[in-house]
Amino acid sequence: MKSISLLIIAALCVGAFAPQPAAAQEGRGAAVTPMKAEAFTTRYVRIGNDAEGLVFEPKTLGPKSRIALVFSHTNRDTFDQPYGPELANRGYRVLAINYRGDRDAGEGPPEHYLPSVSRGIAYMRSLPGVQRVIVGGHSGGVHLGTLYDNVAEHGPAACKGPEKIFPCEDRGLAGLEKPDGLLLLDGTIGSGHQMSAVDPAAKPTGRDAGLDMFNPANGYDLKARSARYSPEFAKRFYAEQAARNKTIVDAALARMKLIEAGKGQFSNDEPFVVPGLGVRAAGTRLYQADVSVNSRTKKPHVLLRADGTDVEAVLESVRPPIGQNVLDQIDALNVLNTLTTVRQFLAANAIRTTADYAFTTDDIVGVDWASSYNSTPGNAPGITVPTLVLAVTCHYLVVPNEILFDRLASKDKTYAAVEGATHDFAPCKPEYGNTLKRTYDYVDQWLSKEGRF
Repeated sequence: MKSISLLIIAALCVGAFAPQPAAAQEGRGAAVTPMKAEAFTTRYVRIGNDAEGLVFEPKTLGPKSRIALVFSHTNRDTFDQPYGPELANRGYRVLAINYRGDRDAGEGPPEHYLPSVSRGIAYMRSLPGVQRVIVGGHSGGVHLGTLYDNVAEHGPAACKGPEKIFPCEDRGLAGLEKPDGLLLLDGTIGSGHQMSAVDPAAKPTGRDAGLDMFNPANGYDLKARSARYSPEFAKRFYAEQAARNKTIVDAALARMKLIEAGKGQFSNDEPFVVPGLGVRAAGTRLYQADVSVNSRTKKPHVLLRADGTDVEAVLESVRPPIGQNVLDQIDALNVLNTLTTVRQFLAANAIRTTADYAFTTDDIVGVDWASSYNSTPGNAPGITVPTLVLAVTCHYLVVPNEILFDRLASKDKTYAAVEGATHDFAPCKPEYGNTLKRTYDYVDQWLSKEGRF
């Protein structure tokens, strides 16, 4: 296709996903069985001038190869993720995309990624025999995937309405290729996830001990990096977290106003440092240390059990506590303190909260999901295509994924969780068995259901 520049470099991919020799595998005292040869091939492609892709294809095309999947992520190399090999081994064609357009200027606003996903969909549709293309995402790739579909279905207005704190740049967003479905694997909630990392104890004069989630007096165990917080502490914490989040958002908006008036440090953007704002999985989130927070869903959903059976059950998180190493990270830049830009912060992280903001046992309340176009639950009401939301129980996202699922407009939607799987689909305990296989066997079952695609 004219809009797609393709450069196939076979040598780049030779051996990239080849079986590892027995000597390179981690032994546990038992004989090591060599891995079977993979049933797929890979090839490198250029996706326009600002992105690259790796295509995974079954060596022998069969009935399932009429379905293709396109994955991308805002800050992760997609080429080495398991969805390519796992789905190609099950008969599907997969394109993993790495966007490179903002490489010299950081990650770039989320909407910058969307045209490359559209070109990726168009490329996969150009392959002989492909009839349906599904957009997939894992973790942060889920809020990218939901943003993509919402804009593809409804146009740039979906990310620049008056309810948004900061509208998207609509350059290149008209006429995006519409996907036939979505595959959302253990997704985060986008800007709300970053907001939940704001540290209310971080003050210009030093840490406020009464709001410090890492203070043993407030319920934190320094040695175990776990906690049991009282309702009284949690109420104070969330109220101050919401207040500080508003202060940060207001400060960024004020700087943006000056930049747009030609009075900023630079003409287009400027650095924005936020002490006490965690980066990605780091941050002051009560639910990371206290596993009773966001620990179960409100309603029953499909649970893929370790014994191979599927049951309808309330999904219970079995994750261990993952509090921070506070002594090493409190003052670390780009760990518990963020260096970003005004524009990037407003585009990717700014979201509003209301007076009742809190993370509870089975919900997240008091968040204006629609105030950010990088909000996974905020984009969900615009999604009408068949969608699978697949979470894992050895992590902290069973409740956020239920919120996403409940807000989807899709008539054909499924929420399931893999018992005992971690965020990367490995078992958190040996008794949970082969959770990676169970994950992609279920994805295969969902994709291949007669009449869906």
